[in-house]
Amino acid sequence: MQWKLEFQRRSEDEEIKEAGLVLDFDEMARKGVMSKEEKNISKWYGIYSSRQPGNHMARIVVPGGVLTSTQARTIARVAERHAMGRLNVTTRTSIQLHWLKVGSLPDVMRELAAEGTTTKHGCGDVTRNVTACPLAESCRHRRFNVLPYAQRTAKQLGEAGDLDNLPRKFKVTYSGCAAGCAQPYINCVGAIAVLREEGGDRRQGFKVVIGGGMGATPYIAQELFAFVPEERMIAIARAIALLFRDNGDRFNRSKARLKVVVERLGIDRCREIVLANLAAEGVPTEELIAVGFAERDQAYPERPLAEEDPIGTDDRVTVRAMIPKGEMGHAQLRRLAELSEIYGDQRVRTTNRQNVELSGIEPAKVAEVKAEIRKIGLPTAGFYGLRDIVPCVGTTYCPKAVSTTRELYDLLLPVVSQPRYASIEKQAVINITGCPNSCSPYRIADIGFRGMRIREELGSVEGYEVTLGGTPERLGGVLGEFKRDDCPKVVATVLDAFLELRASEESLADCVRRVGIERFRREVFA
Repeated sequence: MQWKLEFQRRSEDEEIKEAGLVLDFDEMARKGVMSKEEKNISKWYGIYSSRQPGNHMARIVVPGGVLTSTQARTIARVAERHAMGRLNVTTRTSIQLHWLKVGSLPDVMRELAAEGTTTKHGCGDVTRNVTACPLAESCRHRRFNVLPYAQRTAKQLGEAGDLDNLPRKFKVTYSGCAAGCAQPYINCVGAIAVLREEGGDRRQGFKVVIGGGMGATPYIAQELFAFVPEERMIAIARAIALLFRDNGDRFNRSKARLKVVVERLGIDRCREIVLANLAAEGVPTEELIAVGFAERDQAYPERPLAEEDPIGTDDRVTVRAMIPKGEMGHAQLRRLAELSEIYGDQRVRTTNRQNVELSGIEPAKVAEVKAEIRKIGLPTAGFYGLRDIVPCVGTTYCPKAVSTTRELYDLLLPVVSQPRYASIEKQAVINITGCPNSCSPYRIADIGFRGMRIREELGSVEGYEVTLGGTPERLGGVLGEFKRDDCPKVVATVLDAFLELRASEESLADCVRRVGIERFRREVFA
C-alpha cells in the first residue's frame, strides 16, 4: 500500500501559536508569573524574558525612528516608574525597557498607549519595527522623503491580521538613496528611493531588494524589482510578506527566515509568486520593472551620515546626541524632548547607531543646543566614526549573549580616541555583538566583533571573532579569533596598518577590499 502524507511538520512554537495569540496581561500580573506558552506569545506584545530571572524587557516600536516630544516624555516617565530609570535605543531604532516585573506590564502598556506608542509587534513572528534613514525628511542627497512610506508600511502590515503569524520575524527598511543609510541589503525587504525619467518627467519609485539578513548565516539581499512606482510600494511589501508567510519553514526556526526562502526558491521564482500575490489582490503590475532600469543621476557621498551637523533641505541643522552603549537615563530623554520643543521641530529621532537626533535647529542655535546636551552628560561629536561604537546589550540583559559587549566597548573607546587616529576618524565604524544573532550587525561594519568562547587547556575564556571590510552592501571577511583582552591591540594594529596603506580618503572597508584582508592579517599576527 502506498501511504500519502498530507500533513506538514510543525515546530512546538507553531503549535503554541496555533492555540491563539491573545493574552490577558492583567491576569498574568495577578498571578505574578508567566507560563512557557505565555512567554512565547508575549513576544507578539513586545515582551521578552530577560537574563535576570523574574525580569522582562519591553520593546517599544518607533516606526521610521520618529517620536513626538510628548511620546518621548511618556517613555521617559514609564522608564522612571517601571524600568529603574533606564532605557536603550536599538539598532532598529526601537526603544527597550528592562528590569520590568510581570505585575507592572499592564501599566507599562497602558501608559505608553495613552500617547500613541506601543510595544505590540516589537518582537514575535510578525512585521517588526519598520525603519528609515535617520535624515529621511531633510537629507540633501535623498531622492525624496521615504519616512511616510515607512510609517504607512508599519501601520498597514502591522494591522493586517493575516500577517500576524509568520514563520519568523519580517524586517522592512526604507532608504532615501543608493547610499543605503537604512541598511536595505541586510533586511528582509529593502526599499531604495529612485527617480525614473518618463516622458520628460521624473517619476518617484523604489528599487526593491529582498532576502537579506544577519544571524549565524548572513545573506545580502537580492534585487526583486529595479523600479516600483511609489504608490505600489506598500502593496509590494505586503505581497512579499505573503510570499514569506506561505513558503517559510515552520519546522526548523533556524531556517525560517525570508532569506532562506529566497535562497531556496531563487529570486526569479520569488518574483513570480509576488506578482501572483499582487494580481490576486487586484494590484496592477504592468509598471513594475524587474531588470534593466538604472537610475541616471546617482550622485551621493559614500557615507552621507558622517557629516557633522548636517544642514537639510529646509536649511535647518540636525544636532545629534551620542548615547554611549545605547543606554541613557529617563532624565536625559526628558531633557532631549524639552530641547526639541525649545529649539527644534518637537520631535526626537532614534538612529540605527543607537543615538538620538534633534532636527529643525536654526544654524545660529546649534552651539547652544550642543552645550545643553553636554550638560546632561551626552557627547555631541564623533558620530558615524570610530568613537561611535555600537554594542548590543550583551550579557548585561540578553539571555542569548555569551560576551560582555559593554566591557569590550570600554576597552576599545580609549584606543580609537587617540589623537593619531583623528585623520581616519570618519573612515571606519565598529560594531560589537554578543552572539551570532548579530543584533549589532557586525558583518557590515569596517571592524566587527562577534562574541564567542575560546577554549583553553582548562575551560574557556571570553573572545571574539573579528571581521574586517564590511559595508551596508558587502559582508566583512574574518580576520581571526581573539581573546577579549587582546582585542584593543588588534584594533590598534589594524588602524595603524590602515594609516599606512590607505589611499586618499578611502574608508577602511574600501582599503581592505583593495589590498586584501591577508595584508592586515599579516600585521596582526606578526
